[in-house]
Amino acid sequence: MYESLVPVTHHFYPLQRHTDPESAPFSDFLRVLDNPKPQATDNLLYLHIPYCEKRCTFCPFHVRVKRDVSVYERYVVALLREIEMLGRLPYVQGMTFRAVYFGGGSPSLLTVEQIGRLYDALRRNFAIEADAEWTFEGEPAGLCNPELLELLASQGTKRLSYGIQTFDEPLRMTMNIAATVQDALTANERAKKLGFEDINVDMMYYMPGQTLAAVERDLQELGNCGFDSVDYYYMSYYAMPKSTFLGMEKGTYPRRPPAEMRPQMGRLVQRRMKELGYHHVTDHVYAKNPQGSEYYRLLWGGGFGEHRAETLAVGASARGYLNGYSYANTLAPDPYVEQIEEGKLPVNKVSALLEDPRNRGMVFFPKFFRTALDRIPDDARTRVFLDNLVEQGYAIIGDGELRLTDKGKEWIPNITVDLFEDPQREIHDSWVEELESHYSNRVTL
Repeated sequence: MYESLVPVTHHFYPLQRHTDPESAPFSDFLRVLDNPKPQATDNLLYLHIPYCEKRCTFCPFHVRVKRDVSVYERYVVALLREIEMLGRLPYVQGMTFRAVYFGGGSPSLLTVEQIGRLYDALRRNFAIEADAEWTFEGEPAGLCNPELLELLASQGTKRLSYGIQTFDEPLRMTMNIAATVQDALTANERAKKLGFEDINVDMMYYMPGQTLAAVERDLQELGNCGFDSVDYYYMSYYAMPKSTFLGMEKGTYPRRPPAEMRPQMGRLVQRRMKELGYHHVTDHVYAKNPQGSEYYRLLWGGGFGEHRAETLAVGASARGYLNGYSYANTLAPDPYVEQIEEGKLPVNKVSALLEDPRNRGMVFFPKFFRTALDRIPDDARTRVFLDNLVEQGYAIIGDGELRLTDKGKEWIPNITVDLFEDPQREIHDSWVEELESHYSNRVTL
């Protein structure tokens, strides 16, 4: 059924394509914000800081390398203004937030005083549940700062998240990762002493020059650290610069592993993480707590075939989902700040509505490996596709649920895309065509 992996992993759906605020569906979305929220939903508040100390070679995100506190201050002031603008919207006033996520980039680059102002503004302008899950993402060196950790703990932050990617120091240098392994270990030790409930790290496999033995060494090191949860990704090569591929051709940069190594490495990670006492809670996430985090549950619709959970986005390049519309803010920090200074909402792109809103739950159910049968839409196309998944051994039915098998878990990006409604699939295919054209101009390997 599947022979090659879809190169794009989708975290927001439906897909954002419309950019004219004077025309539908963009104009319809803006009208939604000016009206009361029609029904209660579970909600996530996401705030984005687009700055990093260094740009890792593999990074696919919209980040800027800046080391200027004045630049950070202008951006923070813009965030504070956007928070106030959003807090006045009738639709947002009807939202209560179950989780808050500071993402990036590296929010830990901001000063402790700036971060404190952002926490205060979020609490002042939004209805956030008393026991909400607060997550703060950063880079390990910044999260070694005792003053920052103490502020985050005092603000009720439950989760810290930062990247390690690999414990292999030469490979870390090759990938231009700023922090050291010791930074990561120090951040973990200091955070544990302050009682953070969930210390989460990012790891990667299928990295340049990596072998199965190298992945095993990473897993052994990981087992010694006692992190509460791990986001373990396979590395995508689409974001890497052309110079990297030229280096691969010339032999001055490690080559990516053979394609057949990716699923082998993935199976090794799944097996060893289970042996280390982690539950495979969602697509790429392993956690000591079998419930996983609220962040991913809410980001992907509510989990296990649910589709109604919403995300409010704050900051440059942040993306959200409200009342059936997926949307994205202006990507680059400077234009974003200029829009805020002019008193404009920084929404840049908006999706159309789905024909059946339940399709969002179906698209994201593979990330949770299972869905209740009564959450599956009854349209013929969905039913036929899911029946085919079962026949081909990618899923099984039992106890009132449809569940992915281990074979199915290897193909989550493909299953996700095959569940798209037809107009959404057309958008996806056009994006992949553009991406592959761009990629083919970079690499001849």
